[in-house]
Amino acid sequence: MKKTILAIAIVAFTTIGAQAQDSKPTTLSIGVNAGIPTSSPSIYSIAFGADLQADFAVASSTKITASAGYENYSVKSKYGSGSSYFIPVLAGAKFNLGSDKIYGHAQLGYGFGKGGGGAFAYAPSVGYYLSSNFDASLKYLAFSNNGTLGSLNLRVAYSF
Repeated sequence: MKKTILAIAIVAFTTIGAQAQDSKPTTLSIGVNAGIPTSSPSIYSIAFGADLQADFAVASSTKITASAGYENYSVKSKYGSGSSYFIPVLAGAKFNLGSDKIYGHAQLGYGFGKGGGGAFAYAPSVGYYLSSNFDASLKYLAFSNNGTLGSLNLRVAYSF
């Protein structure tokens, strides 16, 4: 875990330094998502969450990202009640895919879990800029530690 946090800190400070040398803007976005858990067999009915993300432009079509959020997995009623949650802390890269409107995004990090546990986290996604302030993406968010808990989510974000 210490290595993961150190890696995230290095990426964050490196990108802040790159931003200081490059006059391109840094954007912040707040996003919400909802999706379907993909684990098999799944005791979860729905996944939903929110995150705050910073995008640091390092080239005209490339951004380095850092994000933190909350992801909840609700237990199906036939298995009782309750939920599991993770607080994902992710670093990644976002690339334009042949257009200024379509992007690919890959993230890696750590998910702090319910009860003090945690797991390696990863999140590939494909998105579309709806306007200068809104974007939507299809994102697979997964947490892996002696098995994988993942979900396919639709994320909608507002950038400011």
